[in-house]
Amino acid sequence: MAVPQTKVFIGFDLSASGGNLFTLNDTTKGVLDSIYVLGGDVLTDVTNYVASVSVNRGKSRELDRFTAGNASVTLHNDSRIFDPFNTSSIYFGQVVPRKPIVIETDGERVFSGFIDDWDLTYDISGKSYAIVAAVDGFMRLSMAELNSFTTTSQLSSDRVTAILNRPEVAWPIANRSIETGLTSLQADTVAENTNALQYLQLVDTTENGQLFMSRSGAVTFKNRAFNPSFISTVVFADDATPNAIRYSNIEVIYGSENLYNRVAVTRNGGTTQVANSTTSQDAYGVASYSIDGVLLTSDTEAFNLASYLVGLYDQPELRINQVTVNLHDKTPEQVDQICQLEIADVVQVIFTPNQIGSPINQYAIVTGISHDIGIDNHRVSIQLASVSVRNFVLDSEQFGILDTNILAY
Repeated sequence: MAVPQTKVFIGFDLSASGGNLFTLNDTTKGVLDSIYVLGGDVLTDVTNYVASVSVNRGKSRELDRFTAGNASVTLHNDSRIFDPFNTSSIYFGQVVPRKPIVIETDGERVFSGFIDDWDLTYDISGKSYAIVAAVDGFMRLSMAELNSFTTTSQLSSDRVTAILNRPEVAWPIANRSIETGLTSLQADTVAENTNALQYLQLVDTTENGQLFMSRSGAVTFKNRAFNPSFISTVVFADDATPNAIRYSNIEVIYGSENLYNRVAVTRNGGTTQVANSTTSQDAYGVASYSIDGVLLTSDTEAFNLASYLVGLYDQPELRINQVTVNLHDKTPEQVDQICQLEIADVVQVIFTPNQIGSPINQYAIVTGISHDIGIDNHRVSIQLASVSVRNFVLDSEQFGILDTNILAY
């Protein structure tokens, strides 16, 4: 099987040194509407210098917020080509923070972000490295502060769009994937210097949806109603299931890290609303979870949210937590399937411990994706959460079963 090829591109402005830019009267670079531009940062292939790559995106716990994804790229720097003090380097003056960076495997983008730090290491033997630390677009949102303004009552998705449209944020329309929300938000007066990312995450919490940065660099917002499609679901298995991808490691947990049987929700300007599962409390003791300051329009809505969360999390859960695969022993088609996975996608996992007894067969939602790429391996770890806590889906063999507690609030 062919070893998948990972490439790293960094945005450099090489106009001063006659870089790969638009050139008049050139039969290739002088063509209008081509990839060649007049100036500015152009993604430049630095793969020949790459020693190792790691990527981490997503979250590890169901009720956590998604945080900024990050990547680390170690570059061979014996020639000092990435040394900011080397005036003879083609990249002199360009080895600075905030440059765009893209990582691809077999043509599939697995990370898009911006360089936060360049760390240079030197050895007296002459072996040197430049270590690039990068963060995805959440970094830029976390640095933006909102001017004071007043909103009207609107859907959660409209509030997300309104924030991204603010001139102090000015997030590109092309880099958005905003699903229509299901929750109406109260009118709100946003205080001066409110952090843009924190406010977007408050909107997401109010919706009980999912707000994350995609692998291609798009702000992505999904509402709370999860309606999975099983037509192209990626299947991971340790048996002979047709078209399944074999994994090298799997983690199964059965615990109380997502056990909450008393949930308190307080909306902005409202009274705390509490929902309890006394049956769960009698069995496991009281496990509390609280949400403050959400932008719901009424205390009734706040109580509905509290009740919904208690219904989802009042029992300990047996679930497959993570699968790990090595792309070096996969077919090109399987590599594409894995690299195309995105947060909030659904996968199926089949696992028979020690090949004894009946297999565990679960559908799961992707909550995190990590890549660890070296010379002789490319391991992808996929963090998972249970799909069984999601919403009732008509005509679905998995989620269309009557008398199950998966109706949306």
